[in-house]
Amino acid sequence: MALLACCLYLLLIVLVGYALLSAIHPSSRMTIVQLIGLGPAVGAGTMGILLFCASLIGFAPSRSALAIIGVLTLAGLLVMKTKNRLARIKILATDWEKGDGWVVVPLVVTAAALAMIAAAALSTPLVEWDAFAIWGFKAKVLAHEALRPTPAYFHDLTLSYSHLDYPLMVPFLTAGAYAAMGTVDDQTGKLVSVFLDVLIVPMVYLGLRWKLRRLPTACLSAILAMLPVMFRYGGVGCADLPLAMFYAGSILYVARWIDRQQWPDLILGILFSAFVAFTKNEGTVLALMNGAVLLGFGLWVGRRRAWVGAVVFFAGLLAMDAAWLIWNRGLPRTHEDYGSKLLSSALVTHLPRLKEIIPAMLVQIAEFQVWGLLWIMAGLLALLGWRALARPYVLALWILLVMQLMSYALAYSVTPWDLAVLMPMTMDRLLLHAVPAVIFLAGWHWAELGTRRQIAGSTLR
Repeated sequence: MALLACCLYLLLIVLVGYALLSAIHPSSRMTIVQLIGLGPAVGAGTMGILLFCASLIGFAPSRSALAIIGVLTLAGLLVMKTKNRLARIKILATDWEKGDGWVVVPLVVTAAALAMIAAAALSTPLVEWDAFAIWGFKAKVLAHEALRPTPAYFHDLTLSYSHLDYPLMVPFLTAGAYAAMGTVDDQTGKLVSVFLDVLIVPMVYLGLRWKLRRLPTACLSAILAMLPVMFRYGGVGCADLPLAMFYAGSILYVARWIDRQQWPDLILGILFSAFVAFTKNEGTVLALMNGAVLLGFGLWVGRRRAWVGAVVFFAGLLAMDAAWLIWNRGLPRTHEDYGSKLLSSALVTHLPRLKEIIPAMLVQIAEFQVWGLLWIMAGLLALLGWRALARPYVLALWILLVMQLMSYALAYSVTPWDLAVLMPMTMDRLLLHAVPAVIFLAGWHWAELGTRRQIAGSTLR
């Protein structure tokens, strides 16, 4: 019964996402991947924020709260159906190109990899330390107590190892599952972690398919699913893969806005950036970087629509995360308060540590047992398809990737921990956040390479 209740909870998340997609793209025809990937991702982020807001009012996650969300969602879907505004599945045989029949091979590989990740995750309880001591611990607190009045946990410094100030997206989504099940069940609750973590594959597929043909898109998606780091962190109950998944959506729709400047893309960029900021502390920095790049390109282009979009982005991001930022201000910071250290003079005095940090990061990305040949492959494709740098959205993503990696290097530079101990323990998780940007760049450079070959072939004919 607990497993069934958890599955119904995930179905509710999917319905919430579908309703929002239909509201953002009324009457649009979407691919199956968009509906099974994008919809649940939007629904998950929205559910986490809804449960947080309800808890702030004084209502801890409960079956009653989930029932209210379900009724409102179904009512919204019914209204949109009567007005013929629901998103529909698009299946057109003319979309298929020569050679696409081979796509079944990488799809089978992807499905097998994700099935193995799910089986391994659901056959064990919470065994990852961070999952047990941070994210799972918070989920138990939130399942039992609303945030108003503030639970004693969030001010008990004897529990500072669980990072009292960490964002609450993953804990609230897990607490929602506990509410649906009517009990705290760590092992069954890991189904939420599996759900969030495997969504990164269809999200990356969507970003690649935007510019790349179906077969290479499927191949790159299979490479992602087969990464050793995916098996290491998939379904363990931590927040790193959910952060990477939401970040994939944010940079995809930031890039699409820069390229096309269509309002639905900006709305989705705002939503995913807000989800990123509510998932981990570094997510706030990543979301602000998205806005900074939008503003920079808006001023560069000089079009009113472009820079107005950047202003709307910051306003939307602030509106969605304001409640968390205000509530979070009163929480105690531990000695790992990287935010204040990066904004202090301590940063300058620690810059010489970059001589140790940057080489270690370069060594890490070459670790075959962690990344396979992902980073090397992306570099080679970038060199071969270098003309893609003339595309503003590609250049914007390169800027975001460099800013992200530098922000992590600077965070290491001010850490109170011994770098020789900390970096081997954490660097693979931090670089995991950058994987969507790396794969998108690999695919978009590959797409440019294919375009040039098609132009050359047509010229010869």
